[in-house]
Amino acid sequence: IELSDSFPVIDVRAPSEFGQGHIPGAINIPLFDDEERKVVGTTYKQINKEAAMYLGLEFAGKKLVELAKAGEKQAGRNKTLLVHCWRGGMRSKSMVWLFETLGLTCYLLEGGYKSYRQHVHEVLDQALKLNVVGGRTGSGKTDILHQLEKMGEQVVGLEGIAHHKGSAFGSLGE
Repeated sequence: IELSDSFPVIDVRAPSEFGQGHIPGAINIPLFDDEERKVVGTTYKQINKEAAMYLGLEFAGKKLVELAKAGEKQAGRNKTLLVHCWRGGMRSKSMVWLFETLGLTCYLLEGGYKSYRQHVHEVLDQALKLNVVGGRTGSGKTDILHQLEKMGEQVVGLEGIAHHKGSAFGSLGE
């Protein structure tokens, strides 16, 4: 079983980063808003890491209670969170510190969302062995899929996922 099947995935990146792409089912609890992230990043590049850290602390300090409550709410009774930022760096480590201070258990995604994306691309680049079952309505396609599932095969029943909206039975029950 995957940890993400049992515990919430918390993405602490800025809202615009989250909006550009995120782990399916992830919840955005951003340490910085978009403008704060921009200012901290610019300070890091133009001045130095220390100046950016102090600026980040100034931004985050004002909302620690709000961030802590959001983390506790998402952790629920399991009191466990999976946390990441872009590279698994300072933002996620800071949020893990905050959540663990509250008594929550946290797991940090090594390499952050960047490593997750890289992994997904590697998996999708592999050749897949697919078999497509097709035929007319009532020809027994669903029965075949059920038998394949019983045999331990991985099955994606697109008609079932679509609630048979593309089939002759699409209007049943409505």
